[in-house]
This record gives sequence, structure tokens and C-alpha cells, in this order.
Amino acid sequence: MTSPRRQQPVDSPRRCHYADDPAHRPRCTLTATIQLGAIALCASCNALRSTLGKGQRPVPLPPSPAFDVLAWVATAHQQAGAAEATLAAAVTRARQRGASWSVIGAQLGMSRQGAQQRFTRIRT
Repeated sequence: MTSPRRQQPVDSPRRCHYADDPAHRPRCTLTATIQLGAIALCASCNALRSTLGKGQRPVPLPPSPAFDVLAWVATAHQQAGAAEATLAAAVTRARQRGASWSVIGAQLGMSRQGAQQRFTRIRT
């Protein structure tokens, strides 16, 4: 078995600020080319920006390889798995401290029965 290669962090400065918004910015090229303060934008999103970064001098970023969307998928998957494990641990601790399934379900935006079914499967 080969070890997974180290993934690029999701919050990389090379990723466009709008990369997470494909519905509103479908032409985003993902790879940031300029920086406006703490905000990095690709050329497409820079051309479409309205007030974001106004009054700040754009700083060109040095050329970099295109943003690796498959590595981003892999990183997001790893983070989702870690978040799911953290959530399961939090639910287990809440149950150990006497929280009802109704209260836990309300915190998760689901029914008592939905929470109980989801999290009792994890522990079995």
C-alpha cells in the first residue's frame, strides 16, 4: 500500500477567493493571479469584481501551477471524515453526559429519531 501524497491545504493563497462558489462564479479559474490585501483572485473573478478590493493596489502573484481540483477533492474528503469523527465523538460525549436524542437532534437540525439512527450506527 502506498502512502497518500501530501495534499495542498484548502486555504492556499493560490486558490481564488471565489473557488468555493461555483454556482455564482462558474468561470472562476480557481488559480489566483492577483492579491488584494488578504483576498486572492483569479483573472476571471478579478474582471468581474465590483467592490471587493477597491482602494487596494492589486499585487500580481508569481506564476504557479494550476490549482489541483482533484487534490482539493481529496483534501475536502479527508476533512469531512475528520469532521464526521469529531461530530460522532461529540454526540457520544453528549449522550454520556445525559443529553437526550431530542436535544442532540435539534442541535443538528434533524429529528430525534434521525439523530439516534445516524449515531447509533456509528458506534455499533
